[in-house]
Amino acid sequence: MLLYLINKSVKLLAVRQSRLVYPDHRPCAGRNNKKGRGKHALNAGPTAIALFSLVLQGATCPAFAQTGHAEPVCIELGSADTAPLEARVGPADPEVIAMFAGTGASNIATHDLTMSEEERIRLAFARLPRLHREVLQRHLNRISFLSLTSGAGSALTRKLDSDDATPRFDITFRASLLDEDLTTFLNTKEARLFHDDGSGVNIAFDAGESDALTYVLFHEATHIVDQVAGLTDEATDPLRAGIWTDLRSLAEPYSSAPYARTIFRSQPPIPLSRAPKIYRSLQMSPFVSLYATAAMGEDVAELFAWHQLWSRFGQGLTLTIGNREGQTLFRYQPLEIPGVQARFAEVQALVERYDQTCGPA
Repeated sequence: MLLYLINKSVKLLAVRQSRLVYPDHRPCAGRNNKKGRGKHALNAGPTAIALFSLVLQGATCPAFAQTGHAEPVCIELGSADTAPLEARVGPADPEVIAMFAGTGASNIATHDLTMSEEERIRLAFARLPRLHREVLQRHLNRISFLSLTSGAGSALTRKLDSDDATPRFDITFRASLLDEDLTTFLNTKEARLFHDDGSGVNIAFDAGESDALTYVLFHEATHIVDQVAGLTDEATDPLRAGIWTDLRSLAEPYSSAPYARTIFRSQPPIPLSRAPKIYRSLQMSPFVSLYATAAMGEDVAELFAWHQLWSRFGQGLTLTIGNREGQTLFRYQPLEIPGVQARFAEVQALVERYDQTCGPA
């Protein structure tokens, strides 16, 4: 189930240590914190998916000229922002628990972390790029882990309902991610898109022995960076230009492509026999995954997460479609296709521009 209620808040492209300064310290004029828009997405059903993100609505408070190519502005952090990210663990908000329940989850309870799990969380945060770490250092309020049964949700990013000029966010994770490998995670999520039509076709991702937590944290942290920095506010922004016309609407020719007809875009499950056609079309696209087609914010989050895993940690990814006789019908490497590599270059340029402008961490 896709929960994606967007709030574009204060734009911020870079952070440094000491004191946060905004061009305008006042809350956004004309803020609208109503939560009605998009509530239809809370209904569980065929649109259930393995990741979902929520950011409450508001208004944009731009800090930079919205050209899509503005230089980062390094903002300093104050003493209140020094708590380690991995130490910001707390119980999930009741509203968040209700949202997980809305995906079909049951037996939801706060998960008490073990020492080894705490260390895994610390390592996952340490792997984030500097841009993400420093934005989260200022804007992350809390992380939570929920034990639950079933349900489609794995992680949820929520903006706190506040008129504070400094937006704060919570990230809530399904606790079983702490012990899940990325290959299993991807195969479980992708299986929700298809139904068995008796064709004998099967789909399998291979992401090696990587853990799922790092990928999911990269993805969710990018939602916060996107909201704070306004990476996709303008139609000319490099990460959306020519691809997205608004939050949920794909530009042509992408909107009419086979990969745009999945559960992620509110369509019914696809017969497995059609999987080769779906992924062949995706191979010719700028999207790193089918989930990236769900919404503009999900596209950006997928790009950053996979770019970082690929460029910094040597992550590989292979999708293989086979038949019941064990023959390979189709195989490709989503991180290596030209359309994705071109967009990875945009992500790399943004991350490097941040580092170069802001100097030593």
